[in-house]
Amino acid sequence: MRSLVLLGVLAALAVPASPALANTAAPCADADLVYREKSAFPDTARGRYDHLMQTSKIEKSVLCLVNAERTARGLQPVKRYIGLGGRQVPLRAAASKEAAAAVRIRWWGTVAQVGDCTPLKSDPSRCDVHINPETGTDPAARAKAAGYCRNGTSWAVAENAYLGWGRASVTPRAAVTWWMGSPPHRATILTPGYTEMYTRAAYGSADPSVSATPAMTYVQMFGRCS
Repeated sequence: MRSLVLLGVLAALAVPASPALANTAAPCADADLVYREKSAFPDTARGRYDHLMQTSKIEKSVLCLVNAERTARGLQPVKRYIGLGGRQVPLRAAASKEAAAAVRIRWWGTVAQVGDCTPLKSDPSRCDVHINPETGTDPAARAKAAGYCRNGTSWAVAENAYLGWGRASVTPRAAVTWWMGSPPHRATILTPGYTEMYTRAAYGSADPSVSATPAMTYVQMFGRCS
């Protein structure tokens, strides 16, 4: 089995200077959703459901925004598959697990702050957000461990990461705007061959130096399998 890994090599730690592209303003549902903590919802069955549904709304909105960017350039849209009967979709499971780990471990900072992390090749003073310091895994290893393309002969995955804080910077639109303003992340989003994409968001900051609220950590995974 042949594999190829393309990574968005920077995590978003601030709003970029470059402006949003016109397509990032696409009319996608929940594009400006600001995640609310559980305490903001009534302690009822409906309130608990609405709280849990926020991450699904974020994932759908990012998919809509990304596909607006792709189709505007003549690219095929990427899909988001749903597991039936409680079955996990491998890339979605990998992204979900990594977003949760990022908020728990909080290694998306400097090597001096974190200590035990893999330095970023382009900036050795910062930790590589795509290599989990607990497991030592990169996106390809995590995809494989989750069972992605188990019966395929050729596959590729890519991962984008984003951290935003403050109401204007935690939304799906803010994440996609930042990615589209960053050349390596934009290249990942606009790679023609990818056929599926999953975005999982976790409440909280993956950077130990960020204590502002609200803060959201996004992990986005693309894939193709044949």
